[in-house]
Amino acid sequence: MNIKLFSTTAFRLTIIYAALFSLFSAFTLGFIYWSLHDEIESQIDARLRLETDFLVNLYDTGALNELVDAIQQRNEVDSYGRFYKVESDGSELGDSTDAEWPLKIKSVRTHATKTMGEVDKDLPSDNPRTSLPVRVAQTQFANGLRLTIGHEISDEQALLDYTFALVVGATCITLIFAVLGGIWMSMSVLKRIASVNQTAGEIMNGAFSRRIPVTEKRDEFDTIAVKINQMLTRIEDLMESMQQVTNNVAHDLRSPLTRLRNRLEVTLLENRSDDEYRDTIEYSITQADGMIHTFNAMLSIARLEAGIDKTEWEHVPMGDLAAELSELYGAVAEDANLMFVERINANPVFYGNRHLLAQAITNLLDNAIKYTRVGGLVGLYLSGDEREFTITITDNGPGIPRHERDRVLQRFVRLENERKSPGNGLGLSLVTAVARIHGAELMLSDNRPGLAVSLGFRSRALNSEAA
Repeated sequence: MNIKLFSTTAFRLTIIYAALFSLFSAFTLGFIYWSLHDEIESQIDARLRLETDFLVNLYDTGALNELVDAIQQRNEVDSYGRFYKVESDGSELGDSTDAEWPLKIKSVRTHATKTMGEVDKDLPSDNPRTSLPVRVAQTQFANGLRLTIGHEISDEQALLDYTFALVVGATCITLIFAVLGGIWMSMSVLKRIASVNQTAGEIMNGAFSRRIPVTEKRDEFDTIAVKINQMLTRIEDLMESMQQVTNNVAHDLRSPLTRLRNRLEVTLLENRSDDEYRDTIEYSITQADGMIHTFNAMLSIARLEAGIDKTEWEHVPMGDLAAELSELYGAVAEDANLMFVERINANPVFYGNRHLLAQAITNLLDNAIKYTRVGGLVGLYLSGDEREFTITITDNGPGIPRHERDRVLQRFVRLENERKSPGNGLGLSLVTAVARIHGAELMLSDNRPGLAVSLGFRSRALNSEAA
């Protein structure tokens, strides 16, 4: 892969996404940690508050000795990791307190005459640990006595430390997997982009038939690839058409230009009568008109494919248009000793260019009359409704072989049996361009005998302003 991963936009977006996702995860896990911390602290404070209330009630009844005995019993049992002390003016009452438990209050929260906070309990010198964390509650009596109750929270602190380590570890793991997953997704995206770059490079080097691979996933990349492939196909068709036009122009226009030059040259070799000069001039004008007609047809096709004529679109009653052309070409067919049949069963309104639609139908009727033998039948049919309708022109002529039907739609293509008949091979090309710009489907089929050409339309909304 020629694209460096770490310098790509996909990788930068991956890193940003991974950082944001990890930050969100850390915030969520941190919220859980602090919620657990507050819950543990609240439960310990509730126990201390219950113990304090009980001992304060003993003091309020005046049973100081019972208070001291209760404290001594609790210190001796010490089954809950709690410590008790009663002090008066800095001296402890009785021998029931632990002399090795000097309290160093770190922080205090006031509850009227009661305060709570955390302290460290000093341990004997032979203990490897120098102190233990203790949660304390202090109550100050009116006579100067102070009741202190402590609850060792080393287990709870260990649980919180373990939870904090889990939070940090989970955040780091989330970050690592987010980055790895992002890199994997970036590699997948870059692989698809690399295939597009490779195909584009091959097309630039002349392999115009190459197309972007389309997978079975049918995702947005495949959608874009399909559209690009359609665009490439269209470009290839235009390039082939341009090459064909160039060759056909050189072939089809060279002959009339050569005949015109030879005729003029022969006329100048010797003196001619006025009638002969007039005939030569008329012949030259006829040849020039034919070439002008050819160039005009080519220009019309080019304008259609470029979309230049889309500014002149309107809502066209197709039944009325077909009736007008039927009346005109019914007379032409009669002059050519042909029968003409008209069947217009609907009058759908279609949004398009009236002149171009009329020209397409006219070209098909011209061909049908031109290639139908005397006594044959030419038909114009319109069927359907406002949503979908079809215009069909039929004849009893020689028809077009099935394997030639796609080719005759190209520019300057004329079958061998048509070479001697007038025309330039652009009529059906113009019809194809008109059908494409109007979103219609052009179909050639066998009329048995002859040819049937159908234009299938799907009506646009009447208030449409663009094709």
